[in-house]
Amino acid sequence: MYAFLSHTSALDVLRTIEGGGMGMPLWPVEPRELPRHRNTVTTQRMFKEFAASCNLASYGITRIPVDLLVPKASQRSRGASARFHAWKGDVPTGSMIRLEESLFVSSPPFILLQMAGWHTRFQPIEEAFVKELRAAREAHAMANAEGPVAYDDPFAWEQSSRLVNLALVAMELMGTYRLAVPGSSTRYQQPPLLTATDMRDFLTRVPRVYGQNRLNTVLNLALPHSASPMETALALMLSLPEAHGGYGLPQPQLNRSCPVTNHEQLWDGGEAITPDLLWEDAKLVVEYDSDEMHGSVGPRKLAGDATRSNVLSALGYTVLRMTTLNMQSQTDIERLAAQVAERLGRGLSEPSEELRIRRSKLHTLLMCQ
Repeated sequence: MYAFLSHTSALDVLRTIEGGGMGMPLWPVEPRELPRHRNTVTTQRMFKEFAASCNLASYGITRIPVDLLVPKASQRSRGASARFHAWKGDVPTGSMIRLEESLFVSSPPFILLQMAGWHTRFQPIEEAFVKELRAAREAHAMANAEGPVAYDDPFAWEQSSRLVNLALVAMELMGTYRLAVPGSSTRYQQPPLLTATDMRDFLTRVPRVYGQNRLNTVLNLALPHSASPMETALALMLSLPEAHGGYGLPQPQLNRSCPVTNHEQLWDGGEAITPDLLWEDAKLVVEYDSDEMHGSVGPRKLAGDATRSNVLSALGYTVLRMTTLNMQSQTDIERLAAQVAERLGRGLSEPSEELRIRRSKLHTLLMCQ
């Protein structure tokens, strides 16, 4: 009996196992359908029997329900332990990683495609909007404010938030960190598991399925080489279009090297400096100083960071800095966006009340990674 982990559960596995499964056997060797009923876990009872014989927790599977693929929609069993998703047609070559003889996990591009095709339930959106609008009206009345109550289109935000959530996952997989699963902590300096080219190549090998257009949009929003969740949040906040709550600024390069080989008198720390966010044409750098990576490392690390900033300044770069406390403040992020826009020769328009609401939602979403 085989089990095929997918969606969020598969992502938790890649966040847990060493190297994200790189180097482990891939399946299938050529396109084929999932094994049929009785050979694949398709019911709650089958899943419980399978879980009793396999230490899923060792792979980071501690959250329920566990996401699993099944070959037919009619085989999707309802229950609290497992959540079944139908994959019709062939499974693309090498789109799953074989963890054990009978246990498989979806590969990074396959996970993104699965998550892009997840259907939205509209009733919770309507209920949340009614609650939000009621609170806004009460606040409006208490402030004796004039004019109509500003609000954000809930269905437009649902579409935007789905794209942003997918971009967060894509940037994690294309970056060098893995978010924490329950009982663990975020890991850094991990190998990237995906590139945009990998993802686009994968899409050419799969049958036309729901979510592909959404995923193509995400690949234009996500940036590679992020080294931390807050670098990801900062880059997206600055570069996402206003329609999604961002500032619409040109995308920076993340952790891209600035050569210093001809300036040995300025820097003896190696051949290059890699700032967090870089706009090379404008010679602009934004550095994120996290509490985790900077606050407890002592004076030696802080002195090294100061030296690096001084070298970049001496080479003609403008260096702006953000801390965790700055990231928690929308006012500080707006101030940074204005500074970046000024340096890039871009103007920021005065946001409407609706855009302010959208930016507040985006900030909350990004900070809750």
